[in-house]
Amino acid sequence: KVMITKTFNIDEANINKRLDSFLSNILDDISRGLVQQLIEQGNVLVNDLEVKKNYKLRLNDQIQVILQFPEVIEDEPQNIPLDIVFENEDFYIINKQAGLTVHPGAGQKDNTLLNGLLHLNKKACELSRCGIVHRLDKETSGLMVVAKNHSSQTILTNLIKDRAIERKYYALVHGNVISGGTIDEPIERHPKNRLIFTVDQEGKESKTHYLVKERYENFSLLDVKLETGRTHQIRVHLKHIGFPIAGDKQYTKISNWKGSSEKELNVINSLKGQFLHAYSLAFLFKNESFSFSAELPDYLTTVLKDL
Repeated sequence: KVMITKTFNIDEANINKRLDSFLSNILDDISRGLVQQLIEQGNVLVNDLEVKKNYKLRLNDQIQVILQFPEVIEDEPQNIPLDIVFENEDFYIINKQAGLTVHPGAGQKDNTLLNGLLHLNKKACELSRCGIVHRLDKETSGLMVVAKNHSSQTILTNLIKDRAIERKYYALVHGNVISGGTIDEPIERHPKNRLIFTVDQEGKESKTHYLVKERYENFSLLDVKLETGRTHQIRVHLKHIGFPIAGDKQYTKISNWKGSSEKELNVINSLKGQFLHAYSLAFLFKNESFSFSAELPDYLTTVLKDL
């Protein structure tokens, strides 16, 4: 196994926070449940001592986190058709099709965007996650930026961290949204179902802005702008305010609703995944401004026509 140790010193801003919530916030890819497991296994030390998960942090505490990873298995290059909208020496802009997973994980070992990138560019394997700096869910279509070299990966990662990449989406939701707004609610992995996320005051800060683009009888097409980019953020936030995304079987059990026609039911229930499309990406890179847009895929345009 590969072992990595991370060390954190506690400053004024983090005094009195619970150890587990501090760590799940600072270790971006690790859920609170996993952090609690690490603490129970003795893989988290405060001032060289084992403590409980609800330990309250004190000024100048030194926290050590020991992470163990299995030996890395090489990912295979695979000839997966990728729609490259733009490329220069620093990055690709890819219009990802719905149904394509971004990188291998527990549920899927290959046939991902990452395997396609390895086929496209042999040097991609030298980069962390082959240059992937942000993700789209498997069933979400649309634009992604992928780094081509170490320096562009650093720049793009920092742009995302600083919220300096403008990302906009179209989402078709159940219900009649009256006007635009902002959802500012923290998100955390669901305590019972680890595959989904939920609004939780102990979670990570998450902010979504939305406007109404088009209204249908029982649906609204929203123009959504991400300020933060948490996993499933748009899906969780829109469900939280009572307007779940059409076709999103993970976050809504609605398959029949009041006042809907048979045609409407057929159209929505034939969706293979959530109606969510990343249509716009814009950012400043090495003092040059870039902006890209991708039309809705045909099958989603058809859904709107049928509605």
